[in-house]
Amino acid sequence: MLCANSAGRCEFDGCNKYIFYDNITAKKLNASNVAHIVAASPDGPRGDKTRSYLLSDKLENLMLLCPQHHKMIDDYVEDYPEELLLEMKKKHEDSIREMCDLIFVPKSERVIFFSPIKNVSLTHIDNQLTAQALLPQKRPASTCGINISIESAFDYNTSEYWSDIDNQLKRDFDRKIGNELDSDPNTIFSVFPLAPIPLIIKLGYLFMDKTNVDIYQKKRVPDTWKWIETRKTNSFSVNRIVVRAGSNIALIISLTAEINPKRVTDIVDADIIYIISAERIGVDAISSIDDLSDFWHVYQTVCDEIKNKECAVETSVFPAIPVSAAFEIGRRYMPGIYPKLHIYDDYNGFCKTLTIGGDC
Repeated sequence: MLCANSAGRCEFDGCNKYIFYDNITAKKLNASNVAHIVAASPDGPRGDKTRSYLLSDKLENLMLLCPQHHKMIDDYVEDYPEELLLEMKKKHEDSIREMCDLIFVPKSERVIFFSPIKNVSLTHIDNQLTAQALLPQKRPASTCGINISIESAFDYNTSEYWSDIDNQLKRDFDRKIGNELDSDPNTIFSVFPLAPIPLIIKLGYLFMDKTNVDIYQKKRVPDTWKWIETRKTNSFSVNRIVVRAGSNIALIISLTAEINPKRVTDIVDADIIYIISAERIGVDAISSIDDLSDFWHVYQTVCDEIKNKECAVETSVFPAIPVSAAFEIGRRYMPGIYPKLHIYDDYNGFCKTLTIGGDC
């Protein structure tokens, strides 16, 4: 039972050595030591006049150790008291149990996507946090995932910057994601992005909706990529403003911040402005998968109306949105069904960035 609970590995914290195999000779062997936490004899390491006899054959008092760490805990008793060894045993056996629970859970390849936002490099994406975000519905397919990190030396507000960074993203996507899909078209992906919103939209567009992919977004408090909420927490509405007769359409998406329509008409010659707004505007405007689904259905309705009612073939989009909404806008884009999207971003004023659809 002890061997099963420990998976045949040394339970000393940080060791985890498989002790029924020799890495040098590649031969099977039994190098396991069954160690007593409280010694079987009162005179032994951590022995007790009463408890030694009571605990001598109890599973909760036994640890599976490699020979080196068995000797260490008994030679340096003051460094390895009973409480510490019990903690090691529990930590190891809990971890083994958790891993066994994941054996038949689907694997997902994590995509760690990073690019400086408005020329500012953020802190790196914690690999461990992304792995934890998958559990327990999925488990990481690889240790490090697929990393896509891009940046440009050009100024953020220039067409050169967006052309450069767009080309880098398409190249890295084809090389890393494309190769993965070529080897296994059924690969499940989980995307963890910290990048400019237009670039996340483009990443979603490259994946398209035929790929099995989940999107995650970073939450600061608590520090996690998990979707904390499990229910719908927000609602979204649409407003249509007619500036004058015509078919030049602008779309404002105000989820994380409000965008004044006048700022849009100062940039583009819009005849009609559609505004999608969140009832609760802020960084947590989309806090659950249900929120994301609700937003998507509202956004889809607006795109249908722009194309079919307004007869517009292209639209200027001004987004203030979370990364999850950005990714879904790109991933669920339907060429020929939705208008071509010209994406703008706000950096000391709005600038045109990337185009989704058409010849992009």
